[in-house]
Amino acid sequence: MRKQIRIVTWGFLLLILIFAVACSPAAGPAPGEAVTDESPGEVTQEVENPQPESTQESASPDSPPGPPGVPEDIPIAEGAYKLQVARNGANVNYQVDGVIDDVVAFYQSALPEFGWTEVTNPDTVGSIAILLRENEAGDRVSINMQKNDVGGFVVVTISLTRKP
Repeated sequence: MRKQIRIVTWGFLLLILIFAVACSPAAGPAPGEAVTDESPGEVTQEVENPQPESTQESASPDSPPGPPGVPEDIPIAEGAYKLQVARNGANVNYQVDGVIDDVVAFYQSALPEFGWTEVTNPDTVGSIAILLRENEAGDRVSINMQKNDVGGFVVVTISLTRKP
């Protein structure tokens, strides 16, 4: 009987240990270190404190470049952090402190400065906001924003499709 109790106790402890390891967050890369994306062979680049790019297109040659890997025609909100760039700039993700309405307003005013015009779908704004834009070359950009009330930040996901 005592042996059975010991086996059950060890089995229970082992189950708790497996559960704790499975539910714990994975250790992330060091700031600036490249990490692999979901697809094999893809590399995601994380930039700790990027410079704002809202004036990048009209910036002088002496001004510092924007975050590495972010396409020149994609503005990044000031104060962005946890910036990740994947698939040669086709996917950009970051977080920015504030409310979603301010981030939407930033993109609605900044995108025309970078040559992006609104497509037929109107902007969707709520706890999740979606902006779709197109440029003269036929490239399309989708900017998805989701508010995080608990953390007080907005998660921004940018998907860029270049016309071949």
